[in-house]
Amino acid sequence: MAGLQQTNSEKILLSWVRQSTRNYPQVNVINFTNSWSDGMAFNALLHSHRPDLFDWNAVVSQQSPVQRLDHAFNIARQHLGIEKLLDPE
Repeated sequence: MAGLQQTNSEKILLSWVRQSTRNYPQVNVINFTNSWSDGMAFNALLHSHRPDLFDWNAVVSQQSPVQRLDHAFNIARQHLGIEKLLDPE
């Protein structure tokens, strides 16, 4: 049961993500699993800090979850130097 509880660091990180994505009504981050599966949270987090990198509305309206995840991972790699560690599939 103790392994199921969030650590203080996880709670702080989750709070930061919620704060960073609060202006994106399509995004509701409640945990570190299901909240990320459609790609919206990853893109919103990137866009909230670097809105110059892509058009938010284009990502929201035209892409599937896998495409949105791929988009976020590619933007992070190309513009922020963050390696792609997850596969959108």
